[in-house]
Amino acid sequence: MSVTIEDYFFSVSLIFFGLVLGDIATYVTASHLEKVFTEKLRKYEKIEKKLESGKYLFNKYGALGIFLGRFVLLGTGAPLNYISGFSKYSFRKFLAYSASGEFLYVSIYAYIGFIFKDSWVSLFDMIIEFPYIILLILLVIFAYHQLKRYL
Repeated sequence: MSVTIEDYFFSVSLIFFGLVLGDIATYVTASHLEKVFTEKLRKYEKIEKKLESGKYLFNKYGALGIFLGRFVLLGTGAPLNYISGFSKYSFRKFLAYSASGEFLYVSIYAYIGFIFKDSWVSLFDMIIEFPYIILLILLVIFAYHQLKRYL
């Protein structure tokens, strides 16, 4: 089957908009359920304090998580959508970082598939390993900075 560049752009656009709409839906759902969620947690004082601390940290560093959760740290996107909604993270910021990350995700992986369509199976194994390699590098950098700070 021959795939044209027009088919590629149509597919990328369709997938991109579907992913962004899914992100918006989970964010909105979580923001509407935030009151119910926090009311249930108010029963537990320790958890409520940690929730407020978590909201503060998410509002401070959430943008990077939202962005990287789309194409590097695969599998963290959906939970971050809910956390964004629960913490009342700015919808505009959420949408900007989410859409940017989704665009990279769709563009990169669709382009790889378009270029390497005949050898996709062998590339699939490498792509699956990529996020873990990036995460490992980030953890090493973080650990290095923590050790440097304490020494």
